[in-house]
Amino acid sequence: MKRRLLDFLNFCFNRDIDLRIRIFNILAVVGCVGSFITGLSSAFTGGEYVTVVLCFAASVFSALLIYFASRTQKYQLCYFITVVGIFIGLFSYLFFLSGGYYGSIPVFFVFAVVLTVFMLEGKIAIYTTLLELAVYSGLYLYAFLYPQSVVPYPDESGYFFNHLSDLLIVCLGLGATMYAQVRLYREQQRRVNEQNAVLAQISLAKTQFLANASHEMRTPLTVVSVNIQMVMGLLKQIDNTTVDSEAQTLLQDAQAEIMRLSRMVEGMLSLNVISESTEKKKTDYSTLLNSSVNMMRLLLSKQNNSIEADIADRLTVFGNSDLLSQVIINLLQNSNAHTSNDTIRLAAIRNGGEISVEVRDNGSGISSALLPHVFERGVSDGGTGVGLFLCKTVVEAHGGTIQIESTEGIGTTVSFILPVYQGQL
Repeated sequence: MKRRLLDFLNFCFNRDIDLRIRIFNILAVVGCVGSFITGLSSAFTGGEYVTVVLCFAASVFSALLIYFASRTQKYQLCYFITVVGIFIGLFSYLFFLSGGYYGSIPVFFVFAVVLTVFMLEGKIAIYTTLLELAVYSGLYLYAFLYPQSVVPYPDESGYFFNHLSDLLIVCLGLGATMYAQVRLYREQQRRVNEQNAVLAQISLAKTQFLANASHEMRTPLTVVSVNIQMVMGLLKQIDNTTVDSEAQTLLQDAQAEIMRLSRMVEGMLSLNVISESTEKKKTDYSTLLNSSVNMMRLLLSKQNNSIEADIADRLTVFGNSDLLSQVIINLLQNSNAHTSNDTIRLAAIRNGGEISVEVRDNGSGISSALLPHVFERGVSDGGTGVGLFLCKTVVEAHGGTIQIESTEGIGTTVSFILPVYQGQL
């Protein structure tokens, strides 16, 4: 007998089964036991014969529901039968046979609404719950207008015993339901935490690998680049008649590819810095922008470009100064790479609670096919495909947004917005 009881409890409340099925099983067990107790209580306190019979019938019906559901797995049908047949039909009938709103059946109304929300989902749950509330409200109103339709208990002891027994049944049922819900939530949270820990370890290993690989690649790339430049210099010193122009071209192509690889390595290192640099503080953004502009003037002059900066005073943000500086440097480098003999303009102003920054050039622009994808990693028209992706990542990590407008052959404008410092610590 004990073994059968344990097997039954394991079947009904096994943690591996779906939560709704577990709740339904709890409901059915509580309904079976509760109806039986309510029937005994009604018989003991002199309740109506029909009430006693219905309670015992509901007990048997609940047991049959468990059996039917376990055999057919038609739980949705069982949910519907429970809501319509028991919550709305049986409870409404017992309401009038058990003292109306003076009796104990209204506590089962609460039980019914809570279990309906648990078992059903989406709009069906909402509509069914509203239907139950409408029916129960209608029962109260009808009992108030036509008190003769309600069968009262013979004496006060009947109300006492039925209220007490039904209150205990509903509390135990809802308590068991909430316990199952919380237990399942904790189990799922534990699994999520374990998975997050594994993913964090994998992400850290990947980041460390990229950082180490990128760092180790810098030295050989530099050596190869220097050697190529030395060979090209030596070739220039040889009599032009003995120099193979194709060899010179191949060396120039190799140097260009080496420089591209170097930029990719720097991009990967920058992305690694983003993943590790989480420290933020109050930052004088006006000073940071002016410093970045002054640092880039020499590089821009090599393309015969100049920079015109219009930066408002006392711009303050909450962020990482190294990463924010990298955003401006990347944008100016991109403009410089696609502009010659012209002026690149940078403007920064405060607009309410936001700081707007704009970098504009009159360069070669971006093709309409490439423009929608320029912020994606690896997308480029000759660069590494990291710069704009890095800019977007940093700006959004600081609570801002970034956008780009460009017309091929006319120029490009990149603008982004950062929130003003609000006193964060």
